[in-house]
Amino acid sequence: MAPGKKPIIDLAPQVILTNSGVGFFMEKGHKLSKISMADGSVQYGVKLAKISPTSFQHMLRIGYLARLEVARPEFTTVRSDLMDLSKLIVFGFLYRQFDQLVFDMLIESTMIKEWNRANPGNIIDAQTKINDTFLNDVLSKNSDQVKAIRKAITAPILEKVAGDKNLQADEKNVMIFLTDRFLDHTRPFVWFILTRFSSYAEHKDLIQGLRKHLDLFIRRSRIADYITLLLMELAISAETLNMASFAEKTYGEGVDPQSLIFDPVKRESLLNAMVRANQDFTVAWRIGNPNASSIGTEKKLELTLYNREAEYLELKEKVEEKMKSGAGVSLRQFYTSTTAGNSEMGLLYLGYLQDECDKVGIRFTSRVGEARSGIPSITLTVQF
Repeated sequence: MAPGKKPIIDLAPQVILTNSGVGFFMEKGHKLSKISMADGSVQYGVKLAKISPTSFQHMLRIGYLARLEVARPEFTTVRSDLMDLSKLIVFGFLYRQFDQLVFDMLIESTMIKEWNRANPGNIIDAQTKINDTFLNDVLSKNSDQVKAIRKAITAPILEKVAGDKNLQADEKNVMIFLTDRFLDHTRPFVWFILTRFSSYAEHKDLIQGLRKHLDLFIRRSRIADYITLLLMELAISAETLNMASFAEKTYGEGVDPQSLIFDPVKRESLLNAMVRANQDFTVAWRIGNPNASSIGTEKKLELTLYNREAEYLELKEKVEEKMKSGAGVSLRQFYTSTTAGNSEMGLLYLGYLQDECDKVGIRFTSRVGEARSGIPSITLTVQF
């Protein structure tokens, strides 16, 4: 369940940066390139040769990444890499949402408002900047206090996990691991505030509030598995359609695509031809920008699969007006209205994801339609 198992993810995504990310890369002397995206737009970004999970997730958490795409004719041979990347993105997004929620809770607390009224020349708010070296020195000197505060936050959660007879040992280990991970990825300024204002009466209530948020996000982390399972089902269906369509166009309608797809030698030959012909489909993520001007978009994560060869004709005939209007239809409607792909397994994973999102207060939507470029697309959206 936890991401980052491999030191390198062997995929080469195109990455679109936020304004903050552009500034960082420019300062480091990196040149940005114009990149054509699957939806037909052209943006400035970079192409990564491979992904270092730790560095990549750090850039995501601090708001440098806006979009990324991976295009290939198939993903079966890199299945584990795609699954790792999916979880890496979802967990990075969850870590960032938790950090922002906790920070906002502290900034909006009565004790900080009282401090600001008493110290108008030295207020603490969302725009406050404190030198990282200074912060780290203060936290280092107060490391025992930081450990005590962390223990006060986590002890009741760990006790509940240990006593839960419905959890398997590996599930308990994951939850213990995530308890530390969420706190490890919380900005130093949060720990500075918690140590600096520990004598205030409200401090105990804030610790309880933080614990409540942590418990919720540990439970929310389960969506990473369900999103990844659904992604893999969509990717496998897409690559099968892609390969079958290419085989018929290349070798004629008389060819049996299944004989090419499932024979290892013929499959490899077919894939090599597809690579030469740039016969790809694309998996893309749009990551909510914490500095975005549009309200609510910073809490949204979108996963989209673009595939020119998707068999949506039957669906279009049934819901033609919706498709023409650009509204699209839900993935559930798509699965129940067509025979494309493994609809039974797709519906199962879709149901798991919807149920889990409902349990933990996450809004989940799906849409089947067309991108601006006219390419059929499936989009999954989770929003906090």
